[in-house]
Amino acid sequence: MATRNTSGLARVMLAPSVLLLLVWMIVPLAMTLWFSFQNYNLLNP
Repeated sequence: MATRNTSGLARVMLAPSVLLLLVWMIVPLAMTLWFSFQNYNLLNP
């Protein structure tokens, strides 16, 4: 079983990768929602 210090260190070390994955998922979702409400014609931009 991990001690309190090592589990806290593990959380700190995992935080950047977790944040990067969240951004990696949220940005395309936000762009999809943004473009879905725009009146954009792909044939005549």
